[in-house]
Amino acid sequence: MSLNQVNQEFNDAFETYFPKQNPLVRLAYGVLTVGLSGGLKLRRRLFGGRVLVNERIVEYPQILRWLRPQGTALDIGCVSSRLPIQLASLGYTVHGVDVRPYPFHHPNFTFHRADLFTWTPPQRYDILLLISAIEHFGIGGYGDLQLEDADFQALERITPWLAPGGQLLVSLPFGQAAVTNKHRIYDQARLTRLFADFIWVEEAYFQRIDGAWRPSTAAALAEVASPGLPTNGVAILHLQPKGG
Repeated sequence: MSLNQVNQEFNDAFETYFPKQNPLVRLAYGVLTVGLSGGLKLRRRLFGGRVLVNERIVEYPQILRWLRPQGTALDIGCVSSRLPIQLASLGYTVHGVDVRPYPFHHPNFTFHRADLFTWTPPQRYDILLLISAIEHFGIGGYGDLQLEDADFQALERITPWLAPGGQLLVSLPFGQAAVTNKHRIYDQARLTRLFADFIWVEEAYFQRIDGAWRPSTAAALAEVASPGLPTNGVAILHLQPKGG
């Protein structure tokens, strides 16, 4: 997509959601349009026209493929995700929980600002979503408490929140094991231990190569390091509790 096409799509979207009704809105519209155009030109100059995206571009489509057609869902650590609103718009009854405020609203969406380790959900859910979330637990990079093996503790805590036959859908950084000041990167050994009490219904792996995400395998990603952000490898899992 060319710079002009991107800019036009932005203009169309802006006019749809924020009609130019007064001078203040018109000013905001102009500033955002100029900022987008300038930012894209700078990115093209710095990165040779490559599109730099994080793992959401492969995570969301894969999760949507695996979702049961209807039901209740809880998105854990949802503050940076638009998925709750997408699912609410598709007719799901969606809850979200995060320690930070969530900026969007929908009639089918209920947000709970709370700490996962002290919060009690109001119900059980057909779907639990951990989209690029569990790797941050216990690291302390987003104002949360630092807890050793918080990912294992979190999983133990949330598993009873699944209704019988429910789905746990997870995405996380995958490759050579590492811990940064923001997140963990999982290798196969830790991933297997973490989800030892779950049936692995489906799994998908992707690698970021030259700014683009490509399908991969767990074996191929075993030697892939992620020294910075975005990560260079991601695992996406469809899980169900054993005996559940």
